[in-house]
Amino acid sequence: MEARDTNTRDWRTKLSLGLSGLGIAYFLIQAISYTVLWVSNFRSPQSGIDQVINYGLLVWSSILSGLMLVPVFLLSLSKLRGQDPPVWLDTSRPTYRKNVSWLLSLWPVIVLIGWYVADRPMAAAFLLGPINLLVAGLPILWVYLFASMGLKRGLQVRQWRIFGFSLTITPFIVIILELVAILILGGLGALWVSYRTSVDLSFERDLTYLFNQVSIYQNDLDGLLELLRPAILQPGVIVWVLVLFAGVIPIIEEVIKTIALWPMAGQKITPQEGFVGGLLCGAGFAFIENVLYFTVSITAMDWLILAIGRAGTGVLHMLASGLIGWGLALAWRDGKWLILSGTTLFAIILHGLWNAVALLTGIASLLFLDNNATVWQNLLYSLPTLILLIISVIGIGLISHHFRKQNHLESAIIDQDLENEEQFAN
Repeated sequence: MEARDTNTRDWRTKLSLGLSGLGIAYFLIQAISYTVLWVSNFRSPQSGIDQVINYGLLVWSSILSGLMLVPVFLLSLSKLRGQDPPVWLDTSRPTYRKNVSWLLSLWPVIVLIGWYVADRPMAAAFLLGPINLLVAGLPILWVYLFASMGLKRGLQVRQWRIFGFSLTITPFIVIILELVAILILGGLGALWVSYRTSVDLSFERDLTYLFNQVSIYQNDLDGLLELLRPAILQPGVIVWVLVLFAGVIPIIEEVIKTIALWPMAGQKITPQEGFVGGLLCGAGFAFIENVLYFTVSITAMDWLILAIGRAGTGVLHMLASGLIGWGLALAWRDGKWLILSGTTLFAIILHGLWNAVALLTGIASLLFLDNNATVWQNLLYSLPTLILLIISVIGIGLISHHFRKQNHLESAIIDQDLENEEQFAN
C-alpha cells in the first residue's frame, strides 16, 4: 500500500515537473516574440505608441508568468530527488511579510509614478510594464500573506501548483467560456435587433445612421463615446450588459476559478487548506486579469482609476475563491455539500454585486461627469466600490481570525492533555 501511494505521489510530482517546465519554455518563447513585436513596432513610423506600450506590458507579464512557474519546477525537482525544498520558497517566513509590508507602503508612490508615466507615451513604452505588474501584484500578495498568516496551508509544492495553474491556465479556460457566453447573448441580441428592424422602420434607419457615424468617428475616441452615449444608456442595453457582467460572468468565474483545487478531491484536505488554496486560486486569476485590464486604459486618468479599482477586484476574487475552497474542503472531507452550495452562491452574489456596482458607477459617470472631471470627482463615483472593498477586507480578516482562533484552541487542548498526562505519570 505504501509503495502504491509513493508511486502515485511520484506520478503527480513528475507531471507537475513536466508541465511547469513546458510552461516556463512557453512563456519564455512568448516573451521573446512580444519583445520582437515591441521593437519592430517601436521602430515603425506606422505603429501607434499605444500598441508599443501594450506589447511592452505583454513582454513583462510573460516574463513574470514564467518566473511564477519556476518555484513549481524547483519544488517538484527537489521532491523527486529526495532533497529539502529551497528555503527562499517558504512564504510562511516572517521575512516575507516584512518585505511585502515595506513594499506595500510604497504602493501609493508607485501608483503616482505610474499616473505620471502613463501621461508620457515615450516613458510609458519603457516603464509602464513593470509599474503595472507592481501595482497589480503588491496588494494581492499582501492580502494573501495577511489572510493566511498563522493558518495551516499544506505542502509548499501544492501551494505553488495551485497558484501557478490559476495564473496561467485558469484565465484562458474562463476567457473561452466567457466568449462562448458573449456569443450566445450576442446572437440573442442580434435576433432581437432583427425583429425590431422588421417591425419598426425608424429603428432600422437610426441604426444605419449610427453605423455610418461610427465609421466616421472610429479614430476619435471622445467623439465616438459622445455618439454612442444615447445608445449605451438605453434601458434594454443596460439590462443586457447587467445580465452578462453581473450574472453570467460571475457564475462562470466563480465555478471555474477554483479548478486548481479539484485534483485534491480525494485527499480530504482541511477547511483551512481549502480556504488558503481558494485564496491562491483567486490571487493567480486576479493578478493576470488585472494585468490584462491595463492594456485597455487610454488616458492617465483611466490608468489611475483602473489601478485603484483593480486592487479592490483582487481582494474580491480572493475572498470569493477562499469561501468556495472552504466549502469544497468541507464537502470532500465531511460530505457537507449544502455548505458548499451556500458558499458558492454567496461568492457568485458578491461577485455579481461588485460588477453591478462598478457598471452602474460607470453609467452614472457617463451621465453626470464630463471630460474635464477632476480626480476627486472620479474617485467620488468610485466610493460604492470602495465600500465593497472594505467589506471584502473585513470578511477575509474575520475568516482568518476564525481559523487562527481555532488553531489556538486546538493547541491549548493539546497542551492541556500533555499536562494531564504528565501529572498522571507523576
